Amino acid sequence: MAHSQGTVAFGNYTSFASGSYMYVSLGSTKIGSAAPLTTTTPATMANYASETGNGDDWTVALYGAAGSGVAASGLSQLDTGFASGSTTTLNGIPVQANLADGTSDGTVGTWYSGASGVIPGAFNGQAATVQVYAWYNDGGTINDYATAKADGVPTGFSSTANVPSLGGAFSGNTSPPGLPANLPTGMGNITLSAGTTPPVPEPSTIALGVMGASAFLLRLRKKQ
Repeated sequence: MAHSQGTVAFGNYTSFASGSYMYVSLGSTKIGSAAPLTTTTPATMANYASETGNGDDWTVALYGAAGSGVAASGLSQLDTGFASGSTTTLNGIPVQANLADGTSDGTVGTWYSGASGVIPGAFNGQAATVQVYAWYNDGGTINDYATAKADGVPTGFSSTANVPSLGGAFSGNTSPPGLPANLPTGMGNITLSAGTTPPVPEPSTIALGVMGASAFLLRLRKKQ
């Protein structure tokens, strides 16, 4: 029996039924806009609070791993599903969407993406653990959660959830790919919070530290 790599959809649940959305917000403000937004304010890491209406400056991404109940630390950002016209070649592009993509359902703070994530090491029908991460992307220049976290911009994540049975296409089969599994509901909303980047010591601070260390070593020598 042939198997394909297991896949899961990234459409913020399935039908946008009332009450089933996953929202992304900064404080009490839902990110994004229900209509295309034109802004003259350049995207920078310093003015993210004024850009909550510009969904293009905020990224959501799908992370996952084979097996149920995997800890968040064991998940990795997923690649997209099968390349156009092929059931065997992977795109190798991270599964991401921005919060302006929610305009298709008219709900601020949500997204819609037709992409599906490929779970490494899992086949269709097997289980997986998934999680959704979100961050301020600084005008599209920050492409992963770890970088966003290191840069101190707003970041956040949902709860982890299990996909009992992954979808997918059969390897070597020229028929259209099978449908990916739906993103599990009940993962909770994502509330972003801004971290802090480690401050760079001022030259005077470094100099004082060196002087203090030198004085300490000198005292030790005198005692000996």
